[in-house]
Amino acid sequence: MNGSVIRNLSLSSVMLIVASGCASPEVAKETVIADTQRPVLIIKPVEYKKEVKPISVPTSTSTATSKSKVIDGKASYYANMFQGRKTANGQIFDQGKLTAAHRTLPFGTKVKVTNINNHKSVIVTINDRGPFIRGRIIDLSSSAFKAIGNPRTGVLNVTMEILK
Repeated sequence: MNGSVIRNLSLSSVMLIVASGCASPEVAKETVIADTQRPVLIIKPVEYKKEVKPISVPTSTSTATSKSKVIDGKASYYANMFQGRKTANGQIFDQGKLTAAHRTLPFGTKVKVTNINNHKSVIVTINDRGPFIRGRIIDLSSSAFKAIGNPRTGVLNVTMEILK
């Protein structure tokens, strides 16, 4: 076969492919209607009940009174993205201060948080609301968390003693 025959065959096959691509496909006569409404998720508030037990501590060794309460639970700490933002009481959040978030305690309440594993403790002031994760009772600033545990753990088992 010479070059002109091969050229003609390849040219005709290319033309056939191009012509078949121009053919219009059969269009469906029915129109599909999709439901665009999204399902609604209803979240009901859950009340958490933590064990609260009064303790009596001699006043000479502790600043706690016999009316103070101790609550066992888990503590976490704020992410860095909250640095410089307003807290629930209007203050600007600072990771370097010894502050914390609690769901219900009044702002300004002093709380002693003690790591159960190493018995280190820190006194923090409540200035925000949270944490909003099930099982956690307090959210500490980064410096308060570092004072009682390693931030790599993320969550600590703690006892929380309300001072005033």
